Amino acid sequence: MDAGAIREQVDKILNSRSFATKGQLRKLLEVLHDSMDSQAALTTELVIQELWPAETKTKQARDVATEMNRLRRALVSYYSAEGENDRVIVYFPKRAPSGNGHQEARWIDAALREEAAAEATSESTPQSLPDTAPSAAHTNFRGRNGVAIVIATCLALLIVLSSLMFIPIAHKQPQSARLDGTVLRVMDARGKQLWSKSFPQGFRTDSYYKKDSGPPVWFADLEGEGHVSVLFAYAPAAGEPLRSSTLICYSDRGKEKWRWTPGRDLPELSGNPAVFLTTALVVLKATPKRPLRIAVASFDPWWPSQIAILDSDGRIVSEYWHSGMLSHLALVDFSPDGGQRVAATGVANGYDHQATLVVLNPDRLSGASAEVLPAFQIHGMGMAQEELRLLFPRSDLNVASLFPFNDAIEPVVHDGKLRLTVQECPAPKGCPVLYEFDRKYHLLSVSLGSDEFRSAHDHFYHNWRDAHRFGLEEQSRFLNVRCLVGCASAFVPVTETYDPARSFESGWLTRRNPNGLWSYGYSSGVAKPVIVYDRTVRNGVNGPDIKYWLSSSVNDGTSPSAEYNGGSASDDGNINLLANEFLLVAGIGGQYSNLIFRAPVDAQYSVTGTFRGAQYGVGTVAAIVVDGERVFSSSVTSVGQRAPFSFTPHLHVGSTIVFSVGPGSGFQNTGLSLTVTRDCNPADEPMFGPDGEIRCEPAAAPKRSPIKTTREPIS
Repeated sequence: MDAGAIREQVDKILNSRSFATKGQLRKLLEVLHDSMDSQAALTTELVIQELWPAETKTKQARDVATEMNRLRRALVSYYSAEGENDRVIVYFPKRAPSGNGHQEARWIDAALREEAAAEATSESTPQSLPDTAPSAAHTNFRGRNGVAIVIATCLALLIVLSSLMFIPIAHKQPQSARLDGTVLRVMDARGKQLWSKSFPQGFRTDSYYKKDSGPPVWFADLEGEGHVSVLFAYAPAAGEPLRSSTLICYSDRGKEKWRWTPGRDLPELSGNPAVFLTTALVVLKATPKRPLRIAVASFDPWWPSQIAILDSDGRIVSEYWHSGMLSHLALVDFSPDGGQRVAATGVANGYDHQATLVVLNPDRLSGASAEVLPAFQIHGMGMAQEELRLLFPRSDLNVASLFPFNDAIEPVVHDGKLRLTVQECPAPKGCPVLYEFDRKYHLLSVSLGSDEFRSAHDHFYHNWRDAHRFGLEEQSRFLNVRCLVGCASAFVPVTETYDPARSFESGWLTRRNPNGLWSYGYSSGVAKPVIVYDRTVRNGVNGPDIKYWLSSSVNDGTSPSAEYNGGSASDDGNINLLANEFLLVAGIGGQYSNLIFRAPVDAQYSVTGTFRGAQYGVGTVAAIVVDGERVFSSSVTSVGQRAPFSFTPHLHVGSTIVFSVGPGSGFQNTGLSLTVTRDCNPADEPMFGPDGEIRCEPAAAPKRSPIKTTREPIS
């Protein structure tokens, strides 16, 4: 099959809802796909090293087999719901010992749906006997040969059935739901109703059941058998007295399995009846030590919040209490032990009602958050075991316009980064500010998600006595993310990030090469002297949005070159481009194309990225050289193939990292996604540069202070 189509299908599976909570299976699928063209070299030991780098001495082949079976079942579940109409079927052949005693080499395979169905049909059809064999009517099955034929036939059928077990078969599973009057209707992937449930008391008519986002319903395979359970947070219509929501779990066929009600009566609520509403839910994967669990976030309309861990039967295992409103959850797998963590976002009432992020270990989830204001302290629960607790600064717009709080929402993990949004004004605008953290929870970027914040800010201050426009200095105050738990300092460490794709156009438009810390050029080989490109070209080759750096003295078919796709993803049958992708094009005449990073200061840097086949029939060699020493080598031989790298060099001022792509066995276009980062020094003052990226500037005044507000500061 076409490698690009397989890569696209694997990416679709990895980004699906079915795999959103399956971090270990996602990692296994990525490992298998990355080795698809060299499966004979992929051993059980290598898989163990990728999945459990800290447990290589204790993990065995049976652990890999268990994960493979879990991945098979997860794919069956995916193709029975979200992937019901996918044309490409990814599957895992049963790896039985071959005749010579060795394990069969193929771990993963793919086929078009119609081809897989045809192959399954043909394999299940008995083969014709040779012309010389007697007809079935004259065969004596009582003889030894007849018995052998019967046994062989049965074994053949068993083998066929065994292989067919691992080809996903579509079954109608719950995929979506809607409220229709007083009825909950559950549909499959095609929108066809599977079953419904009637609630005579109706549903709350306030914002709990939001029309734009649908009812609070979640879908998860709680037994690991490919059957999708439906979890519905039911809150009856408003009445007296108000009641908490109830989490109801149904089977895929609509049979009620269990119910659970969040919250409890607390003395801190001064006798007011607690009304807890469940707003978020995530499913923690099963591990060799612990079964599958469910994390549920619920809160009283203002405070407090409860994060509860339930087992798959709806029984509470542990709980954490927070003096605020935690309304969103995500699963994070950044910890060195590889375990999942629960990231919760919302508002911290006890800290000037600031937006907050809390990261919890589900294996040690207990207690209540520590508060500086006695009125917000929950007693009798013990001290909380938070791994991280952050506070996001309230903007001057948020405080001056008398909004009561800012709110952190929608945490999500993507490409190894945690992203969340802080709303600085009420919906529907929200005035979003987007934050991004790396695996160490160091701050990578802060950006305005749209023009809403800037527009609302400038409109508010236009006729005010303190009239001013929103600028970089004020934006830089968003970098003051306070850390209450989990950091070595009072503020979250800030990371300076360098991205060649993001920086490309500014240098191309002004014809600067070097372009800041980046430069582009060609050489005769790896670690050979680099001659910088001196021409900028936009000639329509590979598309209207493609921009090139070329050499005026060496140019054969727009190669060698540094290339940037400033538009959307495209595939013309020759070139396969991602949106906003940077590429190195090896020279048809044998030249290497190079991207060079030059270190601005002495520091420890983190370098992560991927070389990617961006052309059908591609065949290139890729290398990375740090101060003349090669630290990475690979080859790219198929479209969509990825060659990832990650290392942490200590660089001095002027040290160079050279990323090279040279000619191999095929065509030249090779994508390069790359970030180089370093943590700001304690004495630095993080600021935003003109390009919107964080820059670590030497502090000229006393170190960072929180945004000034009209309220008394809280120590």
